[in-house]
Amino acid sequence: MRKERYIQVGVTALRDPVTREFINPVPLYIKATPEAEESAERLTKDIGRLFAEKFKEYKEKVGEAAAT
Repeated sequence: MRKERYIQVGVTALRDPVTREFINPVPLYIKATPEAEESAERLTKDIGRLFAEKFKEYKEKVGEAAAT
């Protein structure tokens, strides 16, 4: 029998109504279909590119601020 695989796609948590602190986070999963795995791989590449662009922008702004 083939065991089903799942991919963690996030985490959720309720808040305590009195303290407003988060209560025990719970991971969220989806079934690891070929489409889901391809989507996760694309997201990893896309988010890496986005972070690289944002870091470049940050470094440029830091350089500008240091020059003034």
